[in-house]
Amino acid sequence: MKLLLVLVATLAVACAGIVDSSLQVAVENGETVAILELPQMMGQVETNQALQALAGDAKVSALVSALKVLTSSMQAPFISIASSLGLKTEQFWASNIILIKGLTPEKLASLAAKSGDFIIRKSYTVSILPADENITLNIESNNVTQNLPQWGVAKIRAPAVWPTTTGEGVVVAIIDTGVNHGHEALNAGYAGAWMDPINNTALPTDINGHGSHCAGTIVGRTNGIGVAPGARWIACRGLDHNGNGQEHILTQCAQFMLTANPRPHVVSHSWGGGSGVTWYNSQILAMRSAGIIPVFANGNFGPTCPSSTSPGDQPNLISVGATTDTDAIATFSSRGPNPNGVLKPELSAPGSNTLSCGTGVNDYVTLSGTSMACPHVAGAIALLLSVNPSWTYDDVFNALSTSAVHPELSSEDRICGLPESGDFPNQAFGHGRIDIAAALGL
Repeated sequence: MKLLLVLVATLAVACAGIVDSSLQVAVENGETVAILELPQMMGQVETNQALQALAGDAKVSALVSALKVLTSSMQAPFISIASSLGLKTEQFWASNIILIKGLTPEKLASLAAKSGDFIIRKSYTVSILPADENITLNIESNNVTQNLPQWGVAKIRAPAVWPTTTGEGVVVAIIDTGVNHGHEALNAGYAGAWMDPINNTALPTDINGHGSHCAGTIVGRTNGIGVAPGARWIACRGLDHNGNGQEHILTQCAQFMLTANPRPHVVSHSWGGGSGVTWYNSQILAMRSAGIIPVFANGNFGPTCPSSTSPGDQPNLISVGATTDTDAIATFSSRGPNPNGVLKPELSAPGSNTLSCGTGVNDYVTLSGTSMACPHVAGAIALLLSVNPSWTYDDVFNALSTSAVHPELSSEDRICGLPESGDFPNQAFGHGRIDIAAALGL
């Protein structure tokens, strides 16, 4: 209660709201859905001394409670007006937004007339990140002829860690197109927490296959595909069967991660859209405050610089570029810096011609992209946390960045910028290609 009272006392004074011009035009042309965004509360909540004095489940419980109470209070006047206009609404708390449905130009004008500090805008959308090099090969388990472990798993030296740990005690989450719960590599590792805001399935499913491929690289237990095969997984379907995701759905997934049982230690995100877009920053901050490490694909729009995609180009997360089996940066891998001139990606990992789970019971698919690099890092983090359960985000990042391999750079790798005096870090590899054995001192 003391935490809430302190925060309520510091709420911003109301001022005039804004209607985004592109939404205005869209509503005039028949669009009926929008996002009403109020001032974000996470920055205020996470720095509150009462919250910082807590730890573990108590801290997360207080964090979630504070966000729910504060956002509900701020949103209440707008919910009342929307109801009087016959508009349908859906409220969120990990981000201080309201989904508005049923808009007309007249109703938009009436809603916008409310005094306050807010913006009514279009909903942001994201998608699976397309790769320039994308090889798809469906094969059954008994026909897998690739050397075990798979090349990416071997390249980051995960097998050298397995005598010590395979990820036991760690839960990794995937926000993606879903996860194929029935796949032989994934079934035994399911930790029992699943949310499907799109199709409301009772158990994890994945028609598209992208999320299953990512999950397999993190925790897959067959054919050497998983970096941390002893870790367990949970998931939320944030992207539809076509690989497209909407802001409100992905925010539901972020909220689920904060309240899931078990709560994940790491969340893998292999999607994005746009550049310099901040709509997911509050959700990222909430995860960080809850002790969850968010990992993102950096995008597949290289070798142009800058070409990192959001949310991966934002702060407070680990963004991952893709490398090949020769330790070159993949041509498709997006480069930094981000729009504020900050290093992106932070790290790189294998992401070319990666074998992992398909949509059947025992089939495997080879794909390329930073979508495939991101789960290599998520799996590596699971191994780190299994050995060092008290480690924070900073501990994990420092271990991975200071131990990373420094491949020889090409002139193209240097062209996007060298933030410091040497070749590393740089805007292609970040701090380098991860080496999980070195990160654990092996």
